[in-house]
Amino acid sequence: MYIIFRKEVSAYFSTPFGFIFMGIFLLFSGIIFTTYNLVGGGGDLNGMFGLFSNISFMIFPVLTIKMFADERRNGIEPILLTSRLTTVQIILGKYFAACFLFLVTLVVTGVYVVILKIYGFPYMSAIIGSYIGFFLLGAAFISVCTFTASLADNSVTAAVSSFGALVGLVMAGAFSRTLEIPVLSQILSALALTRQYDEFIRGIFRPGPVVYFIGFSAFFLCLAVVSLGRRRFA
Repeated sequence: MYIIFRKEVSAYFSTPFGFIFMGIFLLFSGIIFTTYNLVGGGGDLNGMFGLFSNISFMIFPVLTIKMFADERRNGIEPILLTSRLTTVQIILGKYFAACFLFLVTLVVTGVYVVILKIYGFPYMSAIIGSYIGFFLLGAAFISVCTFTASLADNSVTAAVSSFGALVGLVMAGAFSRTLEIPVLSQILSALALTRQYDEFIRGIFRPGPVVYFIGFSAFFLCLAVVSLGRRRFA
């Protein structure tokens, strides 16, 4: 797994896609931080993370757009699938590499916390909760994109399918707050990732949402393993 992880991390920093993701994320976060915190006087990062939780469908597909597409386009996927690496190792290596780049990007935004600490009195419990919750939310989104990318034969299909899947999850969070149809509302609530994230930005730490995000990510990673396994034995 480490071989795949190292290869994918190297690919992120040797091609534009890793820097595109970081650039988009830091551009939006800088604008929001300036507006919400420096101009508006906010003492937390809820403005930044609140917006990102709703526009994540535009950002995270960039991380996985070439996760499998390049290998399939260049015809080297059969070599990977017939190697000694298991399907689980391949999927986890690629997934953890994407999560690592996401974590590095979050660490860079720590400069905002330093600025708030120097010039104000930030709500540290809410800020810490926002970081933990958003990383778990992002890891769940990346797991969905990993699954959709494992199904796609090219980067365009991977991007469109990941975009559509994440839009559906974000919309599920919005509709779950308004619909009161018994069965449908329960299904939407189960898929509403952004609702589970709401507790973190309020500084509330419970094991329930953490277990939910981990279980959600594990479920879609298992689907990705099954998808790639079918290609291996095809």
